[in-house]
Amino acid sequence: MDALSEFFDRIHMNGRLFYAGTVFDTLDINKPDGTAFIHIVERGDLALIRPGHPRIELDGPTVLLCPSTCRYKLQPTTEQGADILCATFEFGVSMGRSFPLGVTDTLVFPFKDIEPLVPVITALLAEFRVQGAGHRKGLSVLFEYIFIVLVRRAMEDGMIARGGLSAILDPHLGAAINAIHLNPEQDWNLRQLAELACMSRSKFSAQFLKVVGVSPIAYLTAWRMKLARDLMKQGVKLKVIAASVGYSSQAALSKAFVQEMGLPPGEWLKRQD
Repeated sequence: MDALSEFFDRIHMNGRLFYAGTVFDTLDINKPDGTAFIHIVERGDLALIRPGHPRIELDGPTVLLCPSTCRYKLQPTTEQGADILCATFEFGVSMGRSFPLGVTDTLVFPFKDIEPLVPVITALLAEFRVQGAGHRKGLSVLFEYIFIVLVRRAMEDGMIARGGLSAILDPHLGAAINAIHLNPEQDWNLRQLAELACMSRSKFSAQFLKVVGVSPIAYLTAWRMKLARDLMKQGVKLKVIAASVGYSSQAALSKAFVQEMGLPPGEWLKRQD
């Protein structure tokens, strides 16, 4: 099984263009938790300014990947400004805060370091300029592919060593997480998940918390709530949702939902309009 593909399919990842143009003044990025960004710097020079970090000069075409919890500024270093194309990925919002992706800083990829992706980026830029029929979907697909390749590259290079993405590919933790993803309705307990990971309960709990950032049961609950919210948006009845995501009754689901989200399912759904 391709665990990473399975994960992206289940979270309904969707990349959307949110800005394109020439930046002449400082662009202040202060994104909400759970939203990822890709910035493609096509032309011009920029400085990446992050609180508590050295200033980084971006010299020439570069891709910036910000999977989670990033705050930074992009500042042109010449009067000519810089041409950029930006996409946002909002899968983190639908997943809630219990799914840390393991990156708390912006990752920088000069074009020369990602040569296999350059033709795809070129195709994306051409699609943006032509804007023919279906261009919005075309841009989304290309952005998503770029995102996946950059995440894979970052994990191979050790840039992403913690969080849910890293755990999915872990030879031990991945078995437990994939079981949760595939069968959220099962009455999982710590012993069963630890056995899937071929670890003792104490070692499994400690390693899961270290890598993912939350406990195994907290992850299970958050995943169930993510699926429940998806089904609620589709108009599925709460009684049916409860059985689908592992709760014995509608009341049990509602109680867990309030604990996770801070408000009842019906009130949450109203606020999505």
